[in-house]
Amino acid sequence: MSATAKNSPGLRENWYLRGRLRLRHLKLVIDLEETHHVGETARRMATTQPAVSKMLAELEELMGGALFTRTPKGTFATPYGQTMIRHARWILGDRDRLGADSAAGADAGRERVVLGSNSSSAAFLVPQALLALRRKSADVSLVVREGSLETLMPQLQTRQIDLVVARLEDFRTHPELSCVPLRQEPMCVVASRSHPLAGRKKCSWAHLTRYPWILPPSGSPVRKALDLLILRGGVAVDSYIESASAMTNLMLMDHSDHLSILPIGIARYHEARGALAILPIQLPDIFAPLGLLRHSGLELSAGMQQVIEALMEVAQSSGRP
Repeated sequence: MSATAKNSPGLRENWYLRGRLRLRHLKLVIDLEETHHVGETARRMATTQPAVSKMLAELEELMGGALFTRTPKGTFATPYGQTMIRHARWILGDRDRLGADSAAGADAGRERVVLGSNSSSAAFLVPQALLALRRKSADVSLVVREGSLETLMPQLQTRQIDLVVARLEDFRTHPELSCVPLRQEPMCVVASRSHPLAGRKKCSWAHLTRYPWILPPSGSPVRKALDLLILRGGVAVDSYIESASAMTNLMLMDHSDHLSILPIGIARYHEARGALAILPIQLPDIFAPLGLLRHSGLELSAGMQQVIEALMEVAQSSGRP
């Protein structure tokens, strides 16, 4: 984008020490990547378009290569710019983590590990692993963040989260992620104990699609597999709610005829407590395995290693990996 930027970038050793790289430069490339528009980037940074252009020119001169290209459809990162953006997210994420760790107060002497958990997929494995970790060690201050993969993955990529437990699926081939399978956990269809189908000895997809559903979020690994099963059954789900919250789903089923799908471990736990019924239909084993995601290029800390060992221990003791 800059007239002074070279087409063939090549950084010199210790370039950032001799140059004038600032955190504001990093925020600039992230905002420009998200907006693809110099004017909107200027608004986000509370400055002017000429100031944004000047900053970008300085950064491209410092980096020795063009980071963005202007097109009629917007401003887009070059391959070199994509590399810069990725590292900018990491650096700013580390800065935020430093602030959070420094404000830990009483836990300042412990390593703080942030674990992302997809609530519907890891609601049984993660709590059991936390208990196992607590029995073995008090050296880790563990923070658990639940959410959809759409929420968790950007936080993993920016290092706001250290580890994520989720269905692996498409992440196996991601070049920046290390994917470790934990176990293959079967899924089952569930409903309230008072549901009309709860007392049947056998159910078909024709029976199941007569009732409203609580479906996993669109695009999630479990949803993709479930959509395939419904398609194979030659039926359609006409009435449904999308939710990834186990608590919300339990409440909905308890007060309605909604059906849902849960990992068998979670379903059996709630069935034993009288909170729901597992319906008599066998689902084929087409769901992606539960696994652990982390940055492949980052060295594991002692605390992260302890969390991983606890997760693998529980996974191996309660289901096949």
